[in-house]
Amino acid sequence: MEQNRSDLTLRVGSIADESVGRVTPDTSVAEVAQTMVAQTKCARYVVVEENDQLVGIITDRDLIGALLTPDSEFNVLATDQSESNITAGDVMTSDPLTVTPEAEVPRVLRQMNEAAARHVPVVEDGSVVGIVTLDDLITHLAGEAAHVSAQMDNLSGIIRSESQRK
Repeated sequence: MEQNRSDLTLRVGSIADESVGRVTPDTSVAEVAQTMVAQTKCARYVVVEENDQLVGIITDRDLIGALLTPDSEFNVLATDQSESNITAGDVMTSDPLTVTPEAEVPRVLRQMNEAAARHVPVVEDGSVVGIVTLDDLITHLAGEAAHVSAQMDNLSGIIRSESQRK
């Protein structure tokens, strides 16, 4: 059976992590950082308004950049500012790249590369339904490559076997 390229298309919704941490713009960065440390696998949160409308994303890199970079107005090392006065809304990435669950993985990878994004909220009907990370996509694609390699090895063995019978 001949396969079309579209038969092999993977949608991002099948890879996305549905357990997405949420904070509001007025959540203190101290609280965000404490939660990130407590939940060691969660280095990002979506920032949502009360109606669950996405307004941004905040990552561990956003926190480090905002709180520890010398040029940052929120640098807690160079100013008398307290991290308890700084909010997620102050340091989040506003209007982040988003994709739908139906977005195709190759296209999402291209968009992530163009936007220099490592975490992308998956949005459907205006609500965040998951998040996909660059690591998720790389892990999935590595698994696919291993599967294709195994199939090629199998096919190569069949061809050798048939060739030896002739």
